Amino acid sequence: MDEDKKKTERKIKRFAARFKSSRQINCTENPGPHIILCNAGQATGLEKSAITSLIANLKSDIELPKFIAEKGETHSFLAFNSIESAVLFHNTYNGKAKIDTNGTPLYMSYVENVPDTEIICSHENPKGLILLNDFITIEEEKTFLKIFDWDENIDSSTLKNRQVKHYGYEFRYGTNDVDLSSPLIEKIPEECDVLWRRLRKHGIDVGIPNQLTVNKYAPGHGIPSHVDKHSPFCDTILSLSLGSSVVMDWKHPTGKYVPVLVDRRSMLVMQDEARYDWQHGIQSRTWDPVIENRTVTSDDTQKVVKVITNDTRARQTRISLTFRWTRSGPCECKYKTLCDSVEKGSENIEDEVASNLEELHVHQVYEQIAGHFSTTRHKPWPKVVEFMARVPPGAIVLDLGAGNGKNILKRDDILQIAGERSCGLLSECKTHIQSIAGADCVRLDLLNTNLADACADVIICIAVIHHFSSKARRLQAISTICRLLRPEGRALITVWAKDQTKSNYLCKNKSHEPTEEQRMTVGGVNLPVHENRTQFKHNDLLVPWKLRQIKENKLSNQPENTLLRYYHVFEEGELDNLCKEFPLEVEKSFYEEGNWCVVCKKINVST
Repeated sequence: MDEDKKKTERKIKRFAARFKSSRQINCTENPGPHIILCNAGQATGLEKSAITSLIANLKSDIELPKFIAEKGETHSFLAFNSIESAVLFHNTYNGKAKIDTNGTPLYMSYVENVPDTEIICSHENPKGLILLNDFITIEEEKTFLKIFDWDENIDSSTLKNRQVKHYGYEFRYGTNDVDLSSPLIEKIPEECDVLWRRLRKHGIDVGIPNQLTVNKYAPGHGIPSHVDKHSPFCDTILSLSLGSSVVMDWKHPTGKYVPVLVDRRSMLVMQDEARYDWQHGIQSRTWDPVIENRTVTSDDTQKVVKVITNDTRARQTRISLTFRWTRSGPCECKYKTLCDSVEKGSENIEDEVASNLEELHVHQVYEQIAGHFSTTRHKPWPKVVEFMARVPPGAIVLDLGAGNGKNILKRDDILQIAGERSCGLLSECKTHIQSIAGADCVRLDLLNTNLADACADVIICIAVIHHFSSKARRLQAISTICRLLRPEGRALITVWAKDQTKSNYLCKNKSHEPTEEQRMTVGGVNLPVHENRTQFKHNDLLVPWKLRQIKENKLSNQPENTLLRYYHVFEEGELDNLCKEFPLEVEKSFYEEGNWCVVCKKINVST
């Protein structure tokens, strides 16, 4: 028993050191009402129900603590009403409670304070967003579930986050449109006709749609933020929710964020700004926060605001029916930021446009392909191995944009932090590094990180900066690397090269005959779609990723499984010149297997 206690104490000390260096969380041995669960959080799948069960097993009359699990984090917090309750929970379960099927112990520590994750949202719902609660009856819901619920073996597509079935036309997720020349045999069931009649009673006369996509979401599944493409569809989109309520996140390019509770049996109507100028999505989690309407007083005036509380409620299986009206020709809406019919050049684009482009064709894509992507990434590149072999004992290493964590060393004499923006890849990374002592992973945005200045001896940033869509944002990313490095610290940065003639990327069997170039307009930026395994012809482009999906029990290559990632491929010397904008000395610049790479050292400007 004494040996188990010592092992727990050693684990807690390592966790405390990591939290203090990477997140500025101060653990303490002094008992208090606040506890951090060091190895269990939203990213590990911990749910509030598990905490509730542990509290119930105490057989003590203590109130449930406030459970705070931040998105993408492998730790979480409990805020008890009294020190006595926290001490009882800590002494009973620290190093003893099991948190997964592998029997991993739950480690915890007291902390001085916990984050206040309650968010006050003062923005109103997007203009044109109409939510009609109790739009159908319980009996009608049962009827629709009989029609549109299905087992996994029937004719439906399986995406990473959900099962999908189409009527009228197949909605193509790779390009967010439909092929009007290929209508489906199966049309929208006539049982849906009651919906159009009822909408007219609410003053919404939109006619009868000709395209329906049915999504089946199991608890924990979601969909990335997106806007339904403007030009292929008319100005109204409907969504009927069956089986479960869900919180839908609405995001505007200006940074506004509005969570909307979509109750089961409700009809969501998207028109005007909600249709064209806002993105909507559903976070991948098994629970949703409880949203309250509260009255706040400011300057003697009262205003009702939404508050995203720390309380949660579990999701159930949800089926959504999304109805659309198809059209052809360019879009003529007045909302240009997300419109695919507005063309802009890709050089020196505005930051707002660049951010939206990356959201659509970098962040959302990696959330969908995370598992498949990870299976294709097993070993570090030779030059990365060579660089990391020189990391001295005791060093603090940051891997910025770590992906699945394949570059984390199996060493216990250094502290390694893997930073990754994608929640999907962060989960893959945690699995990969969980057995490595002195290694941890955090959710991190390279353009918006709160890590302390000069906190790292060594930084690697492998195949990340080419995903930033403007020179200003690429410079900002390198500025972050420079800021986080201590003086004399070293960084290895790699990006895709435009010249692939010396790599194995090119397929020798590909025809060299010129082909008609495909192009897409994304948020007003006109970009070519690259043909895989051929030489790059442009610096800014969209590169297809064919996601392996199951369709009718077979691997499918249907258009909906092809997703497009944005890349800026670099010319020779371009990465070097970006690094030279900062107090970074380029010690080595080289080409490795289709990538431009630099090793740079931070100059001590005080000397």
